[in-house]
Amino acid sequence: MKRATVFALLFLIFATAGFAQKPVVVGICPFFDNTGTPAGEKSATMLPVMFLEKAKSAGFVPIILNLGPEWSPSDTEWPAEVARMAGADAVLFGQVKALATSKGKKPSDEMLRGHVLLASHAADLVLSATLLDATSGHELSALETVEHVKGDWFTEAAAHFTPLGMFHHESFWFADTHFGQAITRSAEKLISDVGHNLSQVAPKGSYNVVPGGASCRVKIRVLYKSKNRASKMYLIAVNSKEESMGINDGMVEVSEPSGPILLHVTVKDAPYRQPFQNDYYANSMLDCSREANTLSLEIGSAGEALIRWR
Repeated sequence: MKRATVFALLFLIFATAGFAQKPVVVGICPFFDNTGTPAGEKSATMLPVMFLEKAKSAGFVPIILNLGPEWSPSDTEWPAEVARMAGADAVLFGQVKALATSKGKKPSDEMLRGHVLLASHAADLVLSATLLDATSGHELSALETVEHVKGDWFTEAAAHFTPLGMFHHESFWFADTHFGQAITRSAEKLISDVGHNLSQVAPKGSYNVVPGGASCRVKIRVLYKSKNRASKMYLIAVNSKEESMGINDGMVEVSEPSGPILLHVTVKDAPYRQPFQNDYYANSMLDCSREANTLSLEIGSAGEALIRWR
């Protein structure tokens, strides 16, 4: 079966009959990689994207939150603060705690922290997560998933290398790898658990769901907000389509239909001492009924990023 593109799956999240009331908006953060491995890092980064693909009828709206590279799982205040800035009602964050066994055996303490044999043909993907009420910072639930993985990460990943490295849109082949399938299953479990723990959360209605419709032109830019400057060098994919060649003086203009929009941005000219993530994913809703649409990915002083319409 052919895999649908990400933007089509995003549309399905909102295309079902409209919500009787404003839905709860849940911010999904990239997880903290506590394995020190390429597969662990990729799993941690891709989890929010998998949420968007799989939360078709979850009863809540997922948005991706970027906390910056210096956040650690012991800090619960920062995710809640970023969630409030983004207009989310709740926030989910966590870590990839363990990511391997050797020849199917139970992992040792050494293997659980960084020294992971990813060339083996058996691995455990273990995610621990916390769900918070963004307004109060109160913990709603502690969650955990464990998925067994069969396959060799390095062999699968090598097939997608080019002479210049991985394609910028490597996220979309990741879904077809064994580790990608495991993170997808983990996302499905977390989506179900999150949906069952939102009864105490009152939606503020600060995120408008836009139905699909006609296309319009959208201007997109990346700003280093704390440095008061715009990025001139970055890679960008919009709704799974690479658009980096269209960047002109820091701005890219594309035509997209009303409804969900997903950005994948890799900055290349961060100012001195400006923390930044290797990759930023961010999603929003495009409303083509507006006369003008300019979308900014604003990177703050801690490397956090918020998506803004102007």
